[in-house]
Amino acid sequence: MNSRSVHLNHDSNYSNRNEANRTSERSGAMKDPVGAGISARLHTSTGEAVTKQIRSDLLDGTIPAGSRVLAKSLAERFRVSIVPVREAIKRLEAEGLLVSSPQRATFAAEIGLADIAGVYDVRQILEVELARRAVTRADDAALKKCDDALASLLSAELCSPDFFEAHRWFHWCLIEPASGKAAQAVLERLWTNVDRFMAIAIKSMNDEQEQEYKEQFRKIHTQLARTFGARDEEGLRQLLKTHLHETEESLKAAFSNPAWQAKE
Repeated sequence: MNSRSVHLNHDSNYSNRNEANRTSERSGAMKDPVGAGISARLHTSTGEAVTKQIRSDLLDGTIPAGSRVLAKSLAERFRVSIVPVREAIKRLEAEGLLVSSPQRATFAAEIGLADIAGVYDVRQILEVELARRAVTRADDAALKKCDDALASLLSAELCSPDFFEAHRWFHWCLIEPASGKAAQAVLERLWTNVDRFMAIAIKSMNDEQEQEYKEQFRKIHTQLARTFGARDEEGLRQLLKTHLHETEESLKAAFSNPAWQAKE
């Protein structure tokens, strides 16, 4: 999450960002959730480091949906001035993770069934069609890129920053040969919301449910990669369409769960 906004023009952006994550983790920067201060060893700016941590808290539900976010409290927590916190809030508002009221109060964006449906409606329209076009244009390098993305995804720890990074990269590889900047800009924001939906839903699972989820996740993404590799246009369209629909329904079920609603 370094800033976890995704820049998909070059695959090196992913590898460079993942290396930055690992460097930051080795340094111990911002690992204390109660705020041990931001280490001077961070290779990113203070604003980026603060953005990364707040984004992480929003994605995994540490900052609950609908709760008020106070810049002063965050500055005290991270032991920084108010300036980088305000910068982080602006970035996260642009990503749709935070919202501001007319009274200038800032809140974690709410999550409702309509929000999930809206995100997946657009994903169905954009990603399914772009994947259909992409598979007919993909060269050998694009196929290898997809295989590499799958390997990264399946080796990442569930719900870790590397996991979400690899998940975005994998889905980008399925559509990249047919995509441009306009589609990229839309999908980046959608995928940020998907990260949040997934993280909160997975956090609510028991051990058995989580293991079943991991197995299904591995299976469907492996099938997507193999279908892309076979350049099966109709097969990929149908498989991705089904995958997005089933994910949407499982997320709706998770967020309809009274136990989750009680936590909120």
